[in-house]
Amino acid sequence: MWNGKGGRRGSVDLVAQARAHVERRQAGRAPRPADRSPRGGLLAGLIALGVVAFFVVQGFFGDQARAWLQESACAVTGCTGPGMATAGWLLVALPFLYVVAAVAGWSRLPRRARIAVPAIGAPLVAAGLLFVPGKRVDLDDLVGGPGEYATATGITWAGAGVGLSVLVFVVVATVAANRRASLPVAWAPLVAAGVCLASLGVGLARVDPVPVTADVAFPERTFTVAGDTLTRTSTGQRRGCAGVLADDRLLAGCLRTVRGSWTTDDSDAVVYLAAVFFPSESVARERRRSLRSGTAQAGLDGETVDVVSRSGSWLIFASAGHADGRTIAEAERGHLLWASTQVVYRFIGHQVGLLLAPSPKNGIGPRSP
Repeated sequence: MWNGKGGRRGSVDLVAQARAHVERRQAGRAPRPADRSPRGGLLAGLIALGVVAFFVVQGFFGDQARAWLQESACAVTGCTGPGMATAGWLLVALPFLYVVAAVAGWSRLPRRARIAVPAIGAPLVAAGLLFVPGKRVDLDDLVGGPGEYATATGITWAGAGVGLSVLVFVVVATVAANRRASLPVAWAPLVAAGVCLASLGVGLARVDPVPVTADVAFPERTFTVAGDTLTRTSTGQRRGCAGVLADDRLLAGCLRTVRGSWTTDDSDAVVYLAAVFFPSESVARERRRSLRSGTAQAGLDGETVDVVSRSGSWLIFASAGHADGRTIAEAERGHLLWASTQVVYRFIGHQVGLLLAPSPKNGIGPRSP
């Protein structure tokens, strides 16, 4: 190990070279653990983003955002039971499926696409968190307006699907780890989609119909109140509210209209009811303010006595007249309005699930008390 020229220099050079070689090998291995971390980092980032979004959205935009989402869903689906249940399911299931797919495919996304993932996911997650109940807040406190029970049904079953999906993830991942088996990248998104879609099917099967269609709003062929029997002679429904009033602009923002007509047991009085549905009570209330109490429906023959009322998201136009279209005497107005009142009460009763009979008052009552 000694030489004639340098003594121990050759030995020192060899040690330095060995150290440099080891350092180069360690430096080459250093980036490898970082290559395995993006998926975990993404998950942690999304969880942190979700927690922050939850408090921000709940604190500053909670009530307004929930109302806007439900009104928009009502406008798109017409507030039918299956439509609102699907909307409620999407509020919870869609952000969950998005996060699962993003985490599973993160390593294969190009760098530019990774920037878009949080930008798209943030509003989805925030919208879903708006409808997550807590210790002091029930789901019934978070949903409201037309179709609220159908919306709650969809949210509930979406939550069940999310919980079951997470359970399947844990079980499958544990079994695969014990057997040292590798799983395909798409297995988690496919499992989550299958379980959540199954939960949607259960929710749709269990949802109750929302009384926004003619057959549900007017379920009875005849009904009797205070000794008077009224028989339904026609029903109809349509999207929008064109033709209900002479000026359609007075009902701007309406979603649908259901119509019906009834005759009294003596066949003298005929009642025409047109109920116009809006996406929220606030819109219906605003439209009611612009109408006078006796606003008449368009297109009716003969003289009628007309009443406008509001119940929830409905504006109700009731007109009553004689079957032969003759002029209405002043003494006849009370009994014609009585027939209209019975029909309106019946309609509202089916909307709220409680049938009540009106009481005669202010000159409005049966023809022969």
